[in-house]
Amino acid sequence: MRNAEIADAFAELADRLALTDLKPYRYMAYRKAEGIFRELGDSVAVLSQEGRLTEIDGIGAAISEKVDQLLATGTFPALDRAREEVDDTLLALTTLPGIGAATARKVHAATDGEGFESLLERAAAGTLAVGDGVTKKVVDALATEAARRAAGGDDAAATTSGVPRDETGTPLPGPWFRRDQAQAMLDAVTQLVQGVDGVGRIDLGGDYVRGCELVRELELNVVVLGAKPDLPAVRAALLSTITARGFEHDDVDEDAPLAIVAPSGMPIRIGVIAHRGNDRALELLAGPPAWSTLVDEPGARDVPVELRDAVLAGRYTLETAPRDLVTAADLRGELHAHSDWSDGRATILEMARAARERGDEYFCVTDHSAPYAMVGGLGPERLAAQAEEIAAANEQLRREHETDGAPAFRVLRGSEVEVLADGALGLPDAALRQLDWVVASIHTQQRQSADAILERMRRVIDNPLVDAIGHPTSRRLLIRNRTALDIHELIAMCVDANVVLEINANPDRLDLDSDQAALALAAGARLTINTDAHRTSTLSLREHGVAVARRAGARVKDVVNCRTADELLASRRRD
Repeated sequence: MRNAEIADAFAELADRLALTDLKPYRYMAYRKAEGIFRELGDSVAVLSQEGRLTEIDGIGAAISEKVDQLLATGTFPALDRAREEVDDTLLALTTLPGIGAATARKVHAATDGEGFESLLERAAAGTLAVGDGVTKKVVDALATEAARRAAGGDDAAATTSGVPRDETGTPLPGPWFRRDQAQAMLDAVTQLVQGVDGVGRIDLGGDYVRGCELVRELELNVVVLGAKPDLPAVRAALLSTITARGFEHDDVDEDAPLAIVAPSGMPIRIGVIAHRGNDRALELLAGPPAWSTLVDEPGARDVPVELRDAVLAGRYTLETAPRDLVTAADLRGELHAHSDWSDGRATILEMARAARERGDEYFCVTDHSAPYAMVGGLGPERLAAQAEEIAAANEQLRREHETDGAPAFRVLRGSEVEVLADGALGLPDAALRQLDWVVASIHTQQRQSADAILERMRRVIDNPLVDAIGHPTSRRLLIRNRTALDIHELIAMCVDANVVLEINANPDRLDLDSDQAALALAAGARLTINTDAHRTSTLSLREHGVAVARRAGARVKDVVNCRTADELLASRRRD
């Protein structure tokens, strides 16, 4: 059983229990287990067989026992009981956008437990009346779902958010994975492969190295050492080692790369090649396949791999493709991250020290603002109180620099200020004026019409105290589609007003994407690359944002947090 199937079982259990009167803490452990199993690089089934599931942080004996039962019988008692207690219609209703557990229970009661398919039919036919717990919002959601099914949709459109499309606009078939999932799988496979006798270097290619926001499969070459390497023997040893850890494989020709499927469902192709004479193989490994027509042309090997698709698309030639793209080492600071003052998991000083250890020179605290209460958004009074902690952190960092020889470092005051439905901001100008950097972001009312959301952003950009727009399109890869905001209009407004556009490096977002960032650069916009980190460990996500920026053709001069803190502050339009 693959990890996703195990995760699905725990997701169903949590979803069904959420529809009962149980307190959330009674089922949140199942929700956490789902997330762990879905993201795990190793095989849940193999770890279960080895009795090692409880070695995973967050997985206790009770969850481990349920996994054992699921693997043995295809189910477990807690899931069976939940299926008996919670009607399938209730569960189906909560899959509709905007329909939560409370609304689903009202609809179920008002319709005397009518089946989900029947509700869809009546909504589509216009015979499902509003009233007695059935709101217009519910009827519209059911009718929309019925229309989607009638049009042949198998999955919610949001699950294709960010997926590349063909010339007709149809999403290309998957499965698709985020960059952090690909990175975790790469680490797991590398650890396995490195232990095989004869293996020297491991080269990575494909979508991941070209900076693509989503990855369809991992592509590796295992370079075998020795003057006369025994490639078949190494290939057999690799296959044995990998399949012993729960990976599946397809039979392929001996000269073809190994075709592996990870426990997560991620396809992996592993070529086994000799140490000598593999330079061309390395060039071709990065792809895309059409690059083989250019690889031997003068200058082709100097083109950054992230720009190969742009060259093939005609955005650059082999001669005009820039070579001096921005790197992670060029970034001097973080301009969008959180602390435990809002929904972060670390103190300001802990985040600052982690950023300093990464090599940064400054860290801007941009906790959420009011009225975003669910994440502890800060109003003016708490923002002023936070300034005292920032001052204390700066004093501590100064002492560490002077007495311990730590690099000089500076914490800046900022806010990720909430953009309200009408374009007003969640903090008054008097509070914003005290800050070093203001990022304006949308988290609510994301389904506004194109006109409404454009006017909303126009009002934001008209405020001279706003320095940057955070995750501008609000998308979440494979989960939530972009807002209806016209990206061309947004870019034009930002260029005119000297407002910076963010590439959010969180692999759940990568927003702007590389195409939009390229449009922004072509229009003369300035960019910033930030992790949106909520804990010290997620500061490492920067590399994914840099990959997007490189794919867009960004250079040091285009990215504002490649500047020193003083240069950055001097560049703000308020100055």
